[in-house]
Amino acid sequence: MPPTDSDQIRETFLRFFERHNHTRIKGSSIVPVNDPTLLFINSGMAPLKKYFTGESEPPAVDLCNVQGCIRTKDIDDVGDRHHITFFEMLGSWSIGGYFKERAVELAWDLLTGDLKLPPERLYVTVFAGDAALGLPPDEESAAAWERVGVPRDHIVALPAADNFWGPAGESGPCGPCTEVFLDTGDAFGPAYTPGGEFDTTRRYIEIWNAGVFMQFDKGLDGVLHPLPLKSVDTGSGIERLQLALDGLDSLYDTDLLAPVVRAVQETLGETGEVRHHHRVISDHMRAAVAILASGVDPGNEGRGYIPRRLIRKSMTMALSQGHETFDPEPIVQAVIDRMARYYLEWAARRSEITEAVRRECAEFEGTVRRGLEQLDRMLARHGEITGEDAFQLFATYGLPIDITEVIATARQVPLDRAGFQAEFDRHRTLSRSTSAAADGTRRARPDDVLPATLSDVRRSEFLGYETLEAADRLVAILVGGVPVDQAEEGTEADLITDRTPFYAEGGGQVGDRGVITGANGTCEVVDTIAHGTGRFLHRATVTSGGVRVGEPVRLAVDAAARAATAANHSATHLLNAALREVLGDHVRQAGSLVDPQRLRFDFRHPKPVSKDELAQIERLVNAWVLADVPRSVEIMAPDEAKVAGALSLAGEEYGDSVRVLSFGPFSKELCGGTHVTRTSQIGSFRVVSEQSSASGVRRIVAVTRERAMELTLDQSAVLTEAAAALRTAPQDILPAIERLSRSAKAGSGNQTASVNKQWESRPADVPVVVAEATGATAGLRKEAQRLSREGDRVALLWGADGSRTHLVVSVADRHQSRIGANVLLGRVAEHFGGAGGGNTHIAQGVLRAKPDPEALMKVVGEAVGPDAAG
Repeated sequence: MPPTDSDQIRETFLRFFERHNHTRIKGSSIVPVNDPTLLFINSGMAPLKKYFTGESEPPAVDLCNVQGCIRTKDIDDVGDRHHITFFEMLGSWSIGGYFKERAVELAWDLLTGDLKLPPERLYVTVFAGDAALGLPPDEESAAAWERVGVPRDHIVALPAADNFWGPAGESGPCGPCTEVFLDTGDAFGPAYTPGGEFDTTRRYIEIWNAGVFMQFDKGLDGVLHPLPLKSVDTGSGIERLQLALDGLDSLYDTDLLAPVVRAVQETLGETGEVRHHHRVISDHMRAAVAILASGVDPGNEGRGYIPRRLIRKSMTMALSQGHETFDPEPIVQAVIDRMARYYLEWAARRSEITEAVRRECAEFEGTVRRGLEQLDRMLARHGEITGEDAFQLFATYGLPIDITEVIATARQVPLDRAGFQAEFDRHRTLSRSTSAAADGTRRARPDDVLPATLSDVRRSEFLGYETLEAADRLVAILVGGVPVDQAEEGTEADLITDRTPFYAEGGGQVGDRGVITGANGTCEVVDTIAHGTGRFLHRATVTSGGVRVGEPVRLAVDAAARAATAANHSATHLLNAALREVLGDHVRQAGSLVDPQRLRFDFRHPKPVSKDELAQIERLVNAWVLADVPRSVEIMAPDEAKVAGALSLAGEEYGDSVRVLSFGPFSKELCGGTHVTRTSQIGSFRVVSEQSSASGVRRIVAVTRERAMELTLDQSAVLTEAAAALRTAPQDILPAIERLSRSAKAGSGNQTASVNKQWESRPADVPVVVAEATGATAGLRKEAQRLSREGDRVALLWGADGSRTHLVVSVADRHQSRIGANVLLGRVAEHFGGAGGGNTHIAQGVLRAKPDPEALMKVVGEAVGPDAAG
């Protein structure tokens, strides 16, 4: 009997390959490590790229494992028979071992032997060749399939779009592939006949990519180069295998998803026939749980946007069916109950995952209800959803176009998708940041596969813990990611040396800057990053003369910038310890940024830090600074470090040995960054701001040394000036302000303002409204806060008072981590002239001229770019 339970299928696959001398390895986290081209691991091969390029030694030549994957490109197709967002990939690899013929033999043996699939229902596809790539048809694979017994009319040649894999990014390992499809029968369409269409969407379902034959390394210049060694990469979704083995109609009937579908139906009170929205919600909630279990929090950008989108789409689909409420908890529990037997960390983080989903639904419920109500009004008015309507739902009410499209389909009303795209493109053009390089050039990235000519270049040896200057030689120069022999004045290049004192960006610390000098030229280094191979890339501009590969050079780090960065990094460790002491051990680091100017620390905490708590934290850090405690560094195994109580960042992967950095008894962390030798070198520590960074995550920005002193002096000067203006002593300034406020309220009467016109946009996925109002100046503030609160957005409201134009900026809580109202007011004042002040929530000022709405929206778009608050 063939295995039918998914756990049995998983073990059958792994044991088959172990029986054929493959070493079983553990799957990686779905969050990629040192791979900025991927939001999530989307294939079994992705975490193993370094083995295929020959840059790292695999634990064995032949490997197998189970890898959890997230495929975001399929989100809009979810709900049909065979598309899902999270899936388990069963994979096997041979790295420099066997190749096409043996891979085909193993595939056929497993499918028709251990899994007992009927041979007559199996079809295979092979690469048809590609003239543009200069590659012939893959007759070698076709012949191998015929030798194991596959008839020629069951072998289908398909083009590169179907049967040439990779690379995963713009460059990297790639090659032709051969895939196995299951014929699901006449009920799903006509049978394939040679020369006709091979329907891979309904009747013929892919169950295994039985061989991606890694032969080539595609460079950034588009040229294919032979890899140092040929390899085989296979992958089979466990859900699709179970569909094939059990004769199921869809992946949602498998034992991995059916319990979740039932939980969705029970939660919605819709038992009986499984409908499209039951499938979508079950898939999306399972994928969201997988992502949250990996340590990613819902957010507005990057990885965090995916679970937010999945959860919100699930909630929207439930409420759009007419349900009053949507309780996600039973669905979350069903997901964890089913998957925790294999993914133990899902169960370990059950309460944290449940709370994150609950919080996300609670925050979005009001928005989605307003959006659905507005959609009803639009339909009543137009009988359809115009492009402008769809964009308004997206920009103002937070309804993504795919959700609007789902609702339109369910209600059988037309949606102008092209009109939406035109409106979206128009607003994106209006608010697009000008930060991207005008010529579209790019630098080498950490995941780029370096050309074979650099295969002998060793890992960079970091000297920066002991020295800021060193002599070495240039072993490589990359321009636009492509190796060159030399670089002349004005050229932007990435320089590689065998040894370097420059710290490469990592652990939240920015890369060092400085100067590299050769016999005939000088290069200014503006940043340093670590390539995935361990080589350091010095981001440089040749400022005079030229440099050449092989010549001796002198490397010198900017000492002042390094000292300031080290002080901020050490202060970050002390801040982490102080937060845990004042707020509790539940505090866990969620990210950080350390540069010469300041430090930024994100941490998990369910509510704002109070003024008293913040003052206590600041005092505690400064007490440790004044204690003049020496730094201690130890190298030990990760398990030893854990036993010793060293803190580490969740989800981070570590090698056989780690660097444990301590300051006295109060701070012990795993860290590879640069630090002060004694805490007194931090000088002083001052908190600049504390605010929300994401749901359940707080952010503290602070400064040290000279900047801390400047902040203290500036605040003292402002306090002195304010006291003089109020004609009181500094210690009596608060009572004076309260008296003034009471007097102002008593004389304000019923002053109001009303909006005449408003314009909306969504730069960098932040909803923004700018509006013109008339009425009393005192009413602008209240009206701006209303606009901000109702749309959960950033609002800018202006009104004229004689020759003066008053502007009020109000920023909803959730967006204050991206941009503060006071910062945004300052940007507008810089552009239009004027002045004002306030806090991160609300700010007010006077402009010299009435703003033009489009120009104002452009300024806002540039200000609300990625990480604007930083």
